[in-house]
Amino acid sequence: MNSYSFTEHPFIGLLDTVRSVIPGIEKVVTVFYNKSSNAIEGILSEKKNGNYNTIDLDINNIYEPIQNFRKEKNPYVWYNKESIPFEISNPPANHVINLFTELKNIVLLIRIPNEDDKLNDLIFLYFNENPSNFGVSKNDAPLTTESKSVIAYLISNTIRALINSQRKNKKLLLFNNKRTKFIINETERIKHELQRTKENYGVSLVKLCRQYLKEHSVKHNKKYTLSYGATEKIKNYSGDLSNLETIIEETILYVENLYLDEQDEIAILEWHINFDTDTGPGVKQDKMTEKETSVNKYTKTISLLDKLEQASFVVKSNNLKLTGTNVGKACPVPISAPAISDAFYNHKGKINSLLEMYPEKWEILRNEFRPLMNIIRRGLDEE
Repeated sequence: MNSYSFTEHPFIGLLDTVRSVIPGIEKVVTVFYNKSSNAIEGILSEKKNGNYNTIDLDINNIYEPIQNFRKEKNPYVWYNKESIPFEISNPPANHVINLFTELKNIVLLIRIPNEDDKLNDLIFLYFNENPSNFGVSKNDAPLTTESKSVIAYLISNTIRALINSQRKNKKLLLFNNKRTKFIINETERIKHELQRTKENYGVSLVKLCRQYLKEHSVKHNKKYTLSYGATEKIKNYSGDLSNLETIIEETILYVENLYLDEQDEIAILEWHINFDTDTGPGVKQDKMTEKETSVNKYTKTISLLDKLEQASFVVKSNNLKLTGTNVGKACPVPISAPAISDAFYNHKGKINSLLEMYPEKWEILRNEFRPLMNIIRRGLDEE
């Protein structure tokens, strides 16, 4: 898989750009500090037989002269043959920069500040002494001082612009990567939070069912217990909380008829429990049918009340205060206390209508949750 070119040191991909901008140039040497390797690295690209050959350079032998060049501040300098203290040779075994006394080419040195070690990275451009560097093959006139100044200025600014663009793109990529990682981590955190809330809610449902069984055990003078499978099934119950007691009652009635000979203890299995009856007795079913058309417009409000009723149950089961903050945290997708108050205010008319239509539903909210009790009180005052 290909990677962005700007993820590496900008000098690594610079050689292709320089050869494209200056098609006749004979040799380019880049020397730079690479943070990834924590070392000074060098690359040579030299034209031979019409093609460029690029190799890595071993610059350990001239580390100090290189560092002196990197410490100087002048952004670009032209050097003549005698001014350069070393040349780039290309021996077969090892590519090393050596001292020399003659150069046939004019050398333009461009310095670019390195953001990591705060010194300058170096680009040595080996020119011919005529405009053939720029593809003007029939012009043998030497480069003048004025033309050299223009060339140095243009090439230096072009390279700086390219490198600055690469650095900006790299910073933007790092910023986007950071945001993406944050979003991924936050999504995972919320997912685990939802799973934990779901598990806590499931445990609370089991506690409630066991309490129902305990009451019926006393009533029938017989012990009712939940098997592991029944416990897991109850944990995953997603129906109306107010119907759960009816489901347990019907389950007890079913197992009583199924195990007539059992006198002391009956274990309730997973398949004994039928959630399809969670709409309650026939009277309740008939009542819902009569209001079926009206309920359609209350769907969102009913969903809100059901969600907060279940969250309130979880809060009470954990012996916490029934506050907006605690109820909001116990919701499958946590919400703030002000958000709950706003939702109640926006749905206040429908809430009061639903509470009147279904007096048996949302018992915790209507009797103990103060934000909803305030909505009920306001509805009475407005009457």
